Amino acid sequence: MQHFFSNHLSNTKRLLSACVIAISYLGCTDPVTPDFEFREGLIFVEGFASTTPGDSFVIINESAVEFGVYVVNSVDGATLSFENPDTGQVIPLAQQGDAYIPPLDFAAAPGERWKLNAQLSNGKRYESSPELVLQPVSITNLEAIYDPEIEFREIFGGKFVPGHELLVSFDDPSDTENYYYWTYRSYENLDICEKCFAGYFRDGECIDFPASVSGIPYFDYTCESECWRIRFPESIAIYDDRFSNGKQITNLSIGNALLYTKENMVVVAQQWNLTPEAHEYYKVLKDILDNNSGLNAPPPAALIGNLFNPKDSEDFIFGRFTAAATTTASIFIDRTGIEEDVLERRDPLNFEGFGSPVPPPQTITAPCDENRFRTAIRPPGWID
Repeated sequence: MQHFFSNHLSNTKRLLSACVIAISYLGCTDPVTPDFEFREGLIFVEGFASTTPGDSFVIINESAVEFGVYVVNSVDGATLSFENPDTGQVIPLAQQGDAYIPPLDFAAAPGERWKLNAQLSNGKRYESSPELVLQPVSITNLEAIYDPEIEFREIFGGKFVPGHELLVSFDDPSDTENYYYWTYRSYENLDICEKCFAGYFRDGECIDFPASVSGIPYFDYTCESECWRIRFPESIAIYDDRFSNGKQITNLSIGNALLYTKENMVVVAQQWNLTPEAHEYYKVLKDILDNNSGLNAPPPAALIGNLFNPKDSEDFIFGRFTAAATTTASIFIDRTGIEEDVLERRDPLNFEGFGSPVPPPQTITAPCDENRFRTAIRPPGWID
């Protein structure tokens, strides 16, 4: 399964949180300290229709308060479709985990227009304005440069952490203005496919220990087959060719792949050629995420995106549906020999052993279930 979800779920939730906060400043112009407000029931949609098969998706989240804590939950049970308003073609999407996916062979084509239709389980209906798919611009080179202090993180008391900076090169066309958006996913070998806290793995799920069992914090289960963990970027990378139209763009930074583990890694980068409207939207979101002080100013209308409720103009919805031409490139990164400490600390392994106080049969493996964060399909460019 080669779904290319543009941002991992935590980034999508960060975007929604930023939007929820920003809504409270609409109409506010005084330079005062923000009074943050989190509202329940706000819907955020992130959707892409790609020219690459398997790379299209839609994610729907809703803000909520649970036990006094602000959270963002996936919206289940919605009915979604991509529609070509010129031909009438409708492509249904199926829910897979916290995302909605078209058939794997779906691919938009340059020159086509596509829109998103969505009906939630509560009956509310949303749609997007049609999006024109532009011509793709190919990545000519993808590099990864290691830096032992690539960026500062508020972990371990606050420190600069190691990782690889990802750099792309491409030839910008001279006959059109172009607006770019990048995302990527990284693949690392995954050894443990399930970890059951105070429980054991049977029939595809973790089952709580019986009352007679105590003192065992968890059991680990190795992957039955070769499996890769998938990670997604935590930032937005965009670019426009206003000052470089028709030039060769070399080693443009599109993000950092941090050293969560020392497993070798494949990074697959995706380059989207956006419309000016889509670029402006992601520019606003990037500004919000990169510079929180920008929240003191009223956000521009582009924050709202191109989605609406056709029956209720007062129904506020965040997010955007984007149809865009895409190209990909991959790189294998050998991380053996790196001396810096990893960011992801690992608990000691604990397996079911002979005589474990849990029902038989003794189990030590679990399947590599396909989802947005893991796959058993060998990533492109992987080297054993």
